[in-house]
Parts: sequence; C-alpha cells; structure tokens
Amino acid sequence: MQNLIFLYIILALKNFKTVICKSTKEFIQNNFITPMSKLIVNRIKNYLEKTFKGKIDLSDLPTSTKDEEKQNFFLTRALAAYALTIEAVADIDTATSSITDGFDDNGIDAIYYNRSAKILWLVQSKYIHSGVGGIDNGDVEKFTKGVKRLIDADLKKFNSKVNNKKDEILEALDDSTVKIQIIFAYTGKKLSTHNLDSITELLDEQNETEELLMFTDFNIDKVYKGLETGGGIAPINEDITILNWGHIEQPFKSYYGQIAGTDLGNLWDKYGRRLFTENIRNFLGVSTVNDEIIKTIKTEPDNFIYFNNGITILCESIKKKPLGGADKLVGAFKCNGISVVNGAQTLGSIGSLHTSNPNELSKVKVMVKFISLEDSPEGFGQRITIATNTQNKVEKKDFVSLDTEQARLKIELKLENIEYHYKRTNERIIVDENNYLLEEVGFSLASLFNNVDYSTMVKKESGRLWEDVSKQPYTDLFNQNTSAHKIIKAVRIYRYISKKMDEMASKVEGRERSIYRYGNSFITHIICQKINKGIWADSFPNFEDFFNKDLPNIADDYIIQLKKAIETEYPESMIVYVLRNYGKCRHLKTLMR
Repeated sequence: MQNLIFLYIILALKNFKTVICKSTKEFIQNNFITPMSKLIVNRIKNYLEKTFKGKIDLSDLPTSTKDEEKQNFFLTRALAAYALTIEAVADIDTATSSITDGFDDNGIDAIYYNRSAKILWLVQSKYIHSGVGGIDNGDVEKFTKGVKRLIDADLKKFNSKVNNKKDEILEALDDSTVKIQIIFAYTGKKLSTHNLDSITELLDEQNETEELLMFTDFNIDKVYKGLETGGGIAPINEDITILNWGHIEQPFKSYYGQIAGTDLGNLWDKYGRRLFTENIRNFLGVSTVNDEIIKTIKTEPDNFIYFNNGITILCESIKKKPLGGADKLVGAFKCNGISVVNGAQTLGSIGSLHTSNPNELSKVKVMVKFISLEDSPEGFGQRITIATNTQNKVEKKDFVSLDTEQARLKIELKLENIEYHYKRTNERIIVDENNYLLEEVGFSLASLFNNVDYSTMVKKESGRLWEDVSKQPYTDLFNQNTSAHKIIKAVRIYRYISKKMDEMASKVEGRERSIYRYGNSFITHIICQKINKGIWADSFPNFEDFFNKDLPNIADDYIIQLKKAIETEYPESMIVYVLRNYGKCRHLKTLMR
C-alpha cells in the first residue's frame, strides 16, 4: 500500500512539473520581451513610419504634447489604419481618413463603412513597444460601451471625428443587412481572459439569433503576417491546380475547369478578403444566399458543382507549368495578380467552412474560369467585372409572375385606377396612389396577417415571403380571398405608418430614432390586429372616416407603447435586431394594449 501511495506521489509530481514547465513557457512567451519579439516590433514600426508618415492627422493633440507621446499617438493611429488595409482591404488614404482616435472617441479608434461589402468596421488599436501582453481591460470595457452607444446611434457623446462620419454611420445602421466587424489591433501576443470575456459578452448580447457583430483579434502575429504578404498592396501570386481543364488561346488567354473546395479554402485562409479587391462586392458573411451555399455543401457536396454558378478570376498573367503535361485531367498553373471578380459569396462561404470544418469540403468541386489580362486592351478587366456581375439574374420573386392570383389582382386593381407592378421591368416606377409595387403590397399584407412573424420577416428576411409561391407564407398573403380593396386599405395604412414614423425619426437621435426607423411593420401589424375586422370587407362604408380620424390617434398610442416596451424589456439590445427577432416581437406584441 505504501509503495502504491509513493508511486502516485511520483506521478503527480511529474505531471505537476510538466504543467509548470508548460505554463511557465507560455507565460514567458506572452509577457516577456524576447529578441525575436523586439525585432518584429521594430520591423512593424519601420513599416508604419514608412507607409503612414505625413498621412496620420495629429492636429488634435495639444501643443504641449511631448515628441515621445506624439510618436505613440502616431503609431497607435497608424496601426488602426494598417489593420483596415489588411482586414478590410481599404486603400491607405481611406484607412487613414477612418481614424477617430482622440478625446471622446469612446474607445473606438477608427470607423470605416464598406458599402459594397455591407460591413461597418470598428477598430480599437494599441501600439505596444515591448511586443507582448494585450490591451488594458479598462480600454476594452470603454470600447464595448462605445460600440453599444454607436449602434444605438447615440453620437452626442462622441468627438467631432466620429460625428463627421454620422451620415455613413446612420446609413450603415439603417441597413438591416449590414454586419459590424470589430477589430482589436495591437502589437501584443494575445488578449487576457478578462478581455475575451468582455468581447464575448458583447457578441452574445447582440448576436442572440444570428451573427450580426463579428470580432477579429489582430495581434502581433497577424500584423507581421500582413507585412510578409504585403497587405492589400502586393499582388497575389499563386500556383493553382485545375481539374478537367480546358483553355482558350484567342483573342485572350483563358483557362477553365474545376477546382477542389479544399484548395479554395486554403486560398481563403491565406489571403481572405484581399482576393476581392477588384470585385464590386466583398464577401457578405451571413446572408440568405450564403446560407443556401453552405447548406448545399453540407447536404449535397457532390451536386454543388451543378447548382453553383462558379467563380471568375482575373490574372495579370497565367502560365501552364510542366506538371501533368498535356493531360487534361490535372493541370498546374502559375497565376500572377489574382483577383476574384465574380463568385465572392461562393468563395467566402467555402472559406468560412474551411476555417471551422475543412472536412466538409472534401467532396466539393467548383467551376472556375481564369482570364489572363496579358495583351488585353486597357479597361478590359473592368468590363469583365461589370459584365459578370450584371447579367440578368432570375430571382425567386420573379416566379410570382407565374401565379394566376397576381394576374387577377392586377386586373382588379386596374379597375380601381391602380397599376400593379408585379413583374420586373426596366421602367422607372414612381410609387404613388396610382402605382403599387409587389414588394410594398407583400409587406402590407404581411402586416395584415394575424401572425406577427410575417411582419417581422419583412425586416429580417423579406425574400422568404415569395420564396415558394406554392407554400406559406406566400399562399397566406396571396390567395383567392385577397381582394383589390383589401390590398388598397392595407397599403394605405402601411404607407401612412411608414411615413409618420420616418418623419418622427428625422427629428430625434439614438435609440428613439431607431425605434421609429425600424418599427413601421410591427406597428402596422398591431393596428391591423386591433381594429374592427369589418374594415377589411369590400362593402365596409366608413374606411375614409377611420383612416382620417381614428388611425392617427391609434398610431400615436401604439408607437408610444412600442417605445416604452422596448426600453423596458430590451434596454441593452440593438433596436434593429430587436425588431428582426421573432421571439422578441412575439413578446412585444403581448404587451400592446
């Protein structure tokens, strides 16, 4: 027995020694200056000074600021700009103009809105001369509070640098499809557990049902890697393997074929959004289209190549390598100056899966087309980019035109002197009392339906309303019981509420503005449920009295109720996402009296 106890003690001490050694090594790596970390920090410093000298605004600093302090401000701001050139693929001038660092920045050192990618970038940066450690937890907490203020459009407590970006910030916040990307840029090894907890709490709070806020830890390793790859400046040169390939020699060289999903995933891991510098759109992250791409990969990987449109890539030059010879089954190609100009959502979705679970890509093949711009006329690459992104695309709502109910409603509305436009056209339609669009009619009927999920769907994923014309929710909205008179009444109420709340939003700021900006579908729904159901009958004689006398007072009452309910029930949540959340909207509906 004593020998057994002694053996346990020996084993315990051995394990303890291993843990101590491992922990000590990790502690030293993360918290002590090493010759290598000092060398890396100096290289980063030299790059920032060379690249951003004379481009970083320091005019807000007091004249009494010492040279050493000025240098620290410069490096911290330059690091924020540099992070945007790498992660957001912003050019240097755009990145430097995004700097908001200064007094009353609320911890947000740079703000950049990429309209094409629909991403609002928020950066906190800290230049750490030692190359170890992370950002102070107090600065992180200040930043998280600042983010909450910003997404509630409460800009009164921000400095002039932030308020000078007010229009683009509000534009981003007003678009429910925009994602918010947070970056911590610092020349340290890693964030502390407390810092990660603060960020996780912020993300969990805002990402209750879908990923709306995203976080990137842009530490010294990523900063240095950006120097190695050249950031958004150096061209991307890669060896590419194409399966079952073919080629076009004249008038301009082009190769086409299949590329393995894992190879595309590796390409994404290495370069990320830099691959899309010439595209009209960046990768949009979580979206209905990208969800479908990922669903196909997971459920039907072998069929992905048939269901997907593929990827178009421009290259400055392409050269076939000797490997494989003339065999068309496998070809190796040296591609210089790579830029994906069509298929960003496909590549980005594959990249996101490769990061989380690369095994899911093992059976995936993607059609790809590489076009060489060698000897091509000036502007040819731009013409390809425009052409491949503007081909007429059949959208799901286009299939609405096949539904006989739509043709019937068009005739009925025509008899009421209203033109109903349910087919896409190149005509410019001015929406007024004599012209209705399919989308507006659908949104109005969604608010009329007794399930609040449909009016929530208008704000969250409106395309689902006509995703399948043979199933709900479409058949609940458009059916033989849907009359022209019902549509006219619903549209008039929806338009009245929308206009009224837009006018209210224009007079206030912050969370109150957001409630008015995004609450129109919900308020319309509540009103349509509370009023006398006889109003919807074609024979109802007093709709004009209701519309002119009762509706304004009812609308005022429910708008006030909604504001109070949201601030009581969800005071910390971003308004736009409250009104896109099915569960929260169901709960809010129960509070309306």
